[in-house]
Amino acid sequence: MVLNSLNNKMKKHLVIFFLAPLILSAQYTETINSNRPGTSHGAFSVGKDVLQFELGISQLNLNHKYLNNSSVKGSSINYNVRYGLHFENLELFLKGGFIKREIKKFTINGRYFESRDEKFFSEHKVGLKYLVFDPFKNKKWHGENLYSWKAQGRIKLTDLIPAISIFAGGDFVLVDHIQYDDHFYRTKQQQYLYPDQAPFSPFFGIATQNHFQGKWVLVNNISIENLVGEYSNINYLFTLTHNLTNPKWSIFVEFQHFDNQIYSDNLVKFGIANLLSKNSQIDFNVGGSLKDTPTYSYFDLGFSQRIDWHKDISPIDNERFKQFRIDLKQKRKEEKVNKKSSKKLNKTNKKQSKAERKNLKKSQKVNRKKFLIF
Repeated sequence: MVLNSLNNKMKKHLVIFFLAPLILSAQYTETINSNRPGTSHGAFSVGKDVLQFELGISQLNLNHKYLNNSSVKGSSINYNVRYGLHFENLELFLKGGFIKREIKKFTINGRYFESRDEKFFSEHKVGLKYLVFDPFKNKKWHGENLYSWKAQGRIKLTDLIPAISIFAGGDFVLVDHIQYDDHFYRTKQQQYLYPDQAPFSPFFGIATQNHFQGKWVLVNNISIENLVGEYSNINYLFTLTHNLTNPKWSIFVEFQHFDNQIYSDNLVKFGIANLLSKNSQIDFNVGGSLKDTPTYSYFDLGFSQRIDWHKDISPIDNERFKQFRIDLKQKRKEEKVNKKSSKKLNKTNKKQSKAERKNLKKSQKVNRKKFLIF
């Protein structure tokens, strides 16, 4: 009933009205929003119609003294492709990499035993991330305090309420060289008869993100991977980023813990990032393990690039959306009133027609009686 009564102009904007809440709650930012130099998922997407590439080139070094002094030296290229889908809260991502490494295995007395070179694509992840809760929409919690700089700059209890996203997808294993984050997997597989990982296995995780004082960003990830494999993996990431006085520079520290029945480790990472432009970023980070089974260290150079097809909604258009909602609400009220009045009118007409039919029948009976008498 409402659509039939709307004028042509209202009909043209009806689709925009239903999409307006998505547009007005956009996660798009003026500058690039990269997950690098860390490896965790931020809670927010890159924004609608934004394609983003995050690339890292790493040099790694491992040694396992309890595994016949086996060692791994090599390099890898890791990538993360992110795209903001039609809904601002939703992001599609593809993560993977290519590894080139040399594995050496020695006997206990140091005599050379075995060596091999490997080149292969590592595990690939395809998934979706969806923002479930955004506390920054609440202006009472995160609105600007124009009357008190001190109140604006201090940490509030509401800052402890994080943005929350869920992400899910699947791991695709193209080769059997690397499994369960263990670079010594094949060596262990020969000794301990570990099974191969399934060629496809789903994963599921939760990402949270807090902002403090406009300069600190805290991200937490916890995920369960290899859900259909023989050994599931729990992966936890804690990332803390700080923007320096020069807003183009930021530093970060990250802690990662992963655990399964084949391999577990704790990694600590440090790095720095520089904003080259609103769409480009470079970064450098180093890290390593906290144990010696194996000892693990790496350094990594990264680059992030955003291809921005996002179109902003101007303040004038926002006012039009608001006015449209007001007009549509008023139109619906009028339709309800008209509908009620039409129902009343129909009832009245029915009663009148019923009374008229009764009167007609009475007059017909009277006429018949008169006719019979004559």
